[in-house]
Amino acid sequence: MSEKESYLERFNKFYVGFVNPIKQNGRKFYDKITEPKIVKISIYISLATFLPGLILGLVVALTLGPVPYNLFLNYISDLGSIQYTPAPFILDLTCTISAIFIIPLILNLSRLYSSNMVENIDNSKRTHKINKYRRIFGYMGVVFLFVGIFGMFFIGVFSLDRSPNDIHLYFASMAFGGFALGAFFTGLAIVLKKKLFPKAVGYFMVLGPSTASIIFLIAPEPLTQQFLEWIMLFAALSWYYVIVFITLQKLNTMLFFNPNFKW
Repeated sequence: MSEKESYLERFNKFYVGFVNPIKQNGRKFYDKITEPKIVKISIYISLATFLPGLILGLVVALTLGPVPYNLFLNYISDLGSIQYTPAPFILDLTCTISAIFIIPLILNLSRLYSSNMVENIDNSKRTHKINKYRRIFGYMGVVFLFVGIFGMFFIGVFSLDRSPNDIHLYFASMAFGGFALGAFFTGLAIVLKKKLFPKAVGYFMVLGPSTASIIFLIAPEPLTQQFLEWIMLFAALSWYYVIVFITLQKLNTMLFFNPNFKW
């Protein structure tokens, strides 16, 4: 009995001294980074960097590149190679900076599965089951979106010109795969969650990026994988910009911002 008590005491000390501080610091970090002001600023920075940076890099490659850049024959990653553009750093900076400032928006999507975000008091088994799956899909969605962010950041760090052992390819696959799966599960959570986002957005997130990814893998003629990679990118941007617009509209409402959110 004393050994059991001793074990419980050690566990409690470990939890209080190690786990609990991590949990508290995590809660503080979450509260800070999902403040409406922080989320807004990060959204504006991501909007000002990713698509404008991508367009600028494409224009430079098309007009000044030593080798003609072709949307049907070149991958997006080629915009980060000196072989195709005199300014490969544009894509590198675009990916690294945008990845960092997407994080607050992704964390804010946890509202989709917060136990505090309920529309009415309903203890029915059906509602309990829906909330359970919504939380599961929400967690999976955020996890995969972070995988995509991780891959996106390191696409800029390890460009084609700085890619030992083809590591760039792995990070690119991680980015596209993470965002596609993240959109799929987040879309499922949106479909099961009323009021935050229209269900049509959720259905597109479930079907759009996944369909584009499947077509990319199949690459039916006369389409090329290079061109289909651009299609995958714009499929991701389509839902992202819709989510961003709705988030900016709802950030200051009690529906979307809940200071009592439980970590």
